[in-house]
Amino acid sequence: MRATQRFRKLLQLALGIAFVGAIFAGPAAQNATAPNAEQQPIPLIRSVEGLELFRSYCASCHGISGKGTGPAAPALKVQVPDLTLLARDNGGRFPAAYVREVIVGDKTLVAHGSREMPVWGPVFHQIEADVDRGNVRIENLVKYLESIQAITAENSPTGAELYAEHCAVCHGSDLKGTGPAPYPFRAPPDLTTLAHRHGGKFPEAYVSRVLRSGVVMPAHGPAEMPIWGDQFTNDRLDETQVTLRIARLTSYIKSLQAR
Repeated sequence: MRATQRFRKLLQLALGIAFVGAIFAGPAAQNATAPNAEQQPIPLIRSVEGLELFRSYCASCHGISGKGTGPAAPALKVQVPDLTLLARDNGGRFPAAYVREVIVGDKTLVAHGSREMPVWGPVFHQIEADVDRGNVRIENLVKYLESIQAITAENSPTGAELYAEHCAVCHGSDLKGTGPAPYPFRAPPDLTTLAHRHGGKFPEAYVSRVLRSGVVMPAHGPAEMPIWGDQFTNDRLDETQVTLRIARLTSYIKSLQAR
């Protein structure tokens, strides 16, 4: 219970102090580098894009990366939290509902030794005079914060989860190759017999290589299977995260070899 309360207080602080940071740091930073009036862009506060909202309201304290290294952070009385670790600090799952509540203002926040902090909800709802895009802004900011969560060993999918998401559609939930094999992929092999087909020893290096780089395709023939190394990289995972997923998926397949 205490750990949950500490996490909630940290999350409230993380999202709330950005408003004060924007007030204190925004004008000074703009005056220091502002071009002439003709070059001024449309204020990002009118945008509904999560990335632009984050840069406009949050980056002054949390930094462009969300790691708490914004230019206004040193002026605050408390350390600015790293927003990329919200999922890690919540047992590996991004607390979307709670983040939304904090942005909207359903949760109170007291920090900096002052009264309750301003919240984003009322601001987002009052940008346009003829339409209310507040809910769109809130949802997009929540989704953006979820998208920048660090992938760690604690919140990376398990081998079973990776298999169910990426492999079961072809190989079946039992690994025996009973899936529908959607075009253009060929009928999949029985993954539970890999050890048997390699002299009784599971070919761990081979399986890892196939998962990462695919298999050699016959000339002009269809692909044997997706190249998961490339797919994971396209999901904005770095090399360490890709390697972790490949290793967990390989271990899961190894654990289900036929005796």
